[in-house]
Amino acid sequence: MSPSGRRASSEPQSGVPASTRFTRLVVAIVAALAVLVVVLGAANALRGPRVLDTVAAVDDATGLAGAAVEFRLNQPVAGLDATAVTVEPSTDAAVSVDDRVVRVEFAAPLRPSQDYVVEVAGVRAAGGGPGSTLRHGFRTADEALHVLQRRGAEGDDTVVRADTGGGEPQVVLQAPRIEAFAHAGDVIAAIELLDDGTNALRIASAGQAEPARLALPQAGDLRDLQGSTTRPLLGFVQDTGDGAGTLNLLDVADGATASPEPVLALDGSPMQVADYAFVPGSASVVVRDREGAMFLVDATGLRAPTPLGSHTELRGMLPGTSTVVVADPDRGATIDLATGETATLELPPADLPEGAYPGRVTSLDAEGAHLLNVLVFDGDGGQASLVARADAAGTAIVYAPPEGSAVLDHCLSPGGSLVAVETGSAGAGNDGYEDEPWAADTITTLVEVDTRRVVLSLAGGLTDWCR
Repeated sequence: MSPSGRRASSEPQSGVPASTRFTRLVVAIVAALAVLVVVLGAANALRGPRVLDTVAAVDDATGLAGAAVEFRLNQPVAGLDATAVTVEPSTDAAVSVDDRVVRVEFAAPLRPSQDYVVEVAGVRAAGGGPGSTLRHGFRTADEALHVLQRRGAEGDDTVVRADTGGGEPQVVLQAPRIEAFAHAGDVIAAIELLDDGTNALRIASAGQAEPARLALPQAGDLRDLQGSTTRPLLGFVQDTGDGAGTLNLLDVADGATASPEPVLALDGSPMQVADYAFVPGSASVVVRDREGAMFLVDATGLRAPTPLGSHTELRGMLPGTSTVVVADPDRGATIDLATGETATLELPPADLPEGAYPGRVTSLDAEGAHLLNVLVFDGDGGQASLVARADAAGTAIVYAPPEGSAVLDHCLSPGGSLVAVETGSAGAGNDGYEDEPWAADTITTLVEVDTRRVVLSLAGGLTDWCR
């Protein structure tokens, strides 16, 4: 009891019960939240869909078509047409919508070492309202150019790497008398010519001081050393002396410790291979045997080879795709390995001057665009050489070497946006290395196919892009 004799009250002096005050507070909070919801709803209605996250799947964008950028939004959006998307620098791309996701997919491989900006305009909520513009910028990875530098009596031959993004060239492998080389990821392999005329295979991982000599499954000369552009796979052929040989594949996912495994025919015996090509974006190889029959071979050995018909020549893959180029006496053709569809490949005739003779052809796309070596003779007995591009729009010079130098070869980058042009003194000999032309002043110049801009020049030749 209080001193006055009355019971103390827990109610405030105002006389308003605590329960009533609590109810009023709850009502005020609910009202405030309702107002906030209305305000936010109005704001969203006024500014359109918002990006919550952007996923750029562009790690392999320079070597494969189909790289994509996805915008993940805060609400479902309406469909879009092709005019909604723009890419700078300009490149073909398709846009699609799946509920809250807007996806931009590139139709062809992108240029390496390049800044890109993707914009999608007029993105509206599924129920309508104002539009938003989605925007994302990214830079593609560098492309690595590897060349062989032969030293002769001065020391070991070396394989040198230069990146399109700049920086000093680096020696990644060296060995006496290297005939050919290839790389898959950070693993480099080289065919070495020994003093007795036989071959050895050297292999090294990045940063490995001394390349190891790989134990070979049988005797026989080595040729056609290749590396996959998108998988940790290497391949080489051991000749058997009859114009064919056994194709061996190496899985180098764990570095330079792999053991070669022969590719087997349908009957389980080692397939006698004339030539082959890795399929970008897969663990598969297209193989042509010594009778001309072609097969799609699973490099893991889990599936039996798939027949692809018979063809006179295997010309490789269209850049960045799973489409193989073949040739027969009556026509050239493409085979889409994803669908099995075969189509005639028509090459638009090149518009060349009088006295010009076309040489080796490299296909750029399924519409017939191609590069070709051209030798031009003038009326005074002089000659010049160049690399030209021909398509339905006409013919243009991609690269012409300085006077006194001749085009020895040209080779496309994995994505096809760059061409490595090998040049050297006219009439270069083989310098004791099998039948490959070689000159002491051999230079490889990297050129953008579309713009003809020179990216870099590097002493050496026989780039592995030619494989």
